[in-house]
Amino acid sequence: MPLIRDEKISADARLCIWQITESLDDLPRPASADLSHLHSRSRLCEVTAVYALLAYMTGRNDLVIMHDGTGRPMVDGWHLSISHTKGWAALIMSRTKAVGVDIEFFSDRVSRVADKFIRHDECRESVGVQLVNWSAKETVYKFFNKEKLEYFEMRLKPFALQPKGRVEVEDLKVPKSVWVTYELNADYALTYTVEE
Repeated sequence: MPLIRDEKISADARLCIWQITESLDDLPRPASADLSHLHSRSRLCEVTAVYALLAYMTGRNDLVIMHDGTGRPMVDGWHLSISHTKGWAALIMSRTKAVGVDIEFFSDRVSRVADKFIRHDECRESVGVQLVNWSAKETVYKFFNKEKLEYFEMRLKPFALQPKGRVEVEDLKVPKSVWVTYELNADYALTYTVEE
């Protein structure tokens, strides 16, 4: 079981990360979840890893992730946010607070599409900054899911890139902002937020 992280990030929020090193056949299959709509083996691996995290974090292997009308994942009694990317899965959960998480594998592919998500008034000087921008906006999109924010309706305030830090992200649709914690390493960019 390649659980690489289990961290209590606030009084009532917990974050876990799974490094997907197993083949699909070696991942535990959730007994009651219908995954028949997933035709890609890699996507099936990622979703199954999320279910492994859910079972680990709750101590229950009978929970099924449903989705509300806005697409937000739901499990009775929990606020949760999920993310998966090539080789990684992340799950953040809280009983009482809204949460958001995103994980993106480290690659310079983000530079090819930077104009699609980075505003003209945002920094873009390195692949690391671009990855944090992308991932932070994905996290905020999930956190404020009912608003269905577009990339250009969010703006990262200037920040000095570090391996770990926080960045303030403005919601320009409904003027407000949220702090997003980020981590950047050779494997992935991770961002998350918890309702204050």
